[in-house]
Amino acid sequence: MRSIFIAFLLWAGCSALQAQDDNSVLFEFSDGIENMTLKAKMEKQLMNLLTAINTAEAMGTDINYSNVDIDPLASQTIGLTWNNVHFRTEDNDIVEHCIRLQKKNGMLRGYQVRNIGVSMIPLNDTYNSEMRREICVDFSTTGRIVDFNFAMETQTYTRLMKEGVRLDDLDRRLQIIHWCEQFKKAYNDKNINFMENIFSDDALIITGKLTMKREKNDLGMTSNKVEYITQSKKQYLGKLRAMFNRPNYYINVQFDEYEIKRHAAKPNFYGVTLKQKWHASNYSDEGIVFLVWDFSNEDTPKIHVRTWQPLNQERFSLGDFRLP
Repeated sequence: MRSIFIAFLLWAGCSALQAQDDNSVLFEFSDGIENMTLKAKMEKQLMNLLTAINTAEAMGTDINYSNVDIDPLASQTIGLTWNNVHFRTEDNDIVEHCIRLQKKNGMLRGYQVRNIGVSMIPLNDTYNSEMRREICVDFSTTGRIVDFNFAMETQTYTRLMKEGVRLDDLDRRLQIIHWCEQFKKAYNDKNINFMENIFSDDALIITGKLTMKREKNDLGMTSNKVEYITQSKKQYLGKLRAMFNRPNYYINVQFDEYEIKRHAAKPNFYGVTLKQKWHASNYSDEGIVFLVWDFSNEDTPKIHVRTWQPLNQERFSLGDFRLP
């Protein structure tokens, strides 16, 4: 009997170690950073974070950040996603390039890693998005994790970077991608505080909605009618807040087909055109979202214009709006 008990303890210990190994993540930067001390710190922080995420998914618990040097806002944004859907890394041994994030004047503002594949683990049947996503993580200049987002497709990202090199505004495009990814995530996480901060006080917001009413066109065919509403920031956020506060209300917003244009006369203003897929508990559509970003203050950019229109209409551009 004693030998059976000892064998059981050995089996249980091996099982625990195996479970721990299944959740542990090794990470290394392939290139992009020369400071070896800082490189080692960021690698350790990311390994600890991804291991904590995998462990929480395996155990069905909240994420334990005790071994991670992470900004509270970054852990909060992970938590908002975790409340709706869990996820874990596809691989346990990851090697990726370190991206230097710079301001327009060339000053370093931090580092970033992208292309980390994760498998999404829905908590219920309301999840309606890809089962495989990619995440990107931002670090401060001292190596602290300061942001966490689900990233755009690698193909789109590469195209925008090539355009940035050609037009000599690569750093600004990295910032735009970063803020657009945060903007999308704020809808999915129902983060009203982010929305309050990202829209300028005098923002122009044009929303559209496909209605069930149908009208005949010149060919005698029927098509959905579109209702447009022009709103102020206060009006738009009031409706958004009410939507976010609905019990068990699910929102999934996806952006793709990015186009980025710099204003010819006002270089701090950029027009960003996105194809948006909106899926919520009671409504779904696809359309074109146009954003006018003001990067006069690079640390706190603002959205001056947000519009929505159907896929088949002529798209808005920077020339359609009077800017400050």
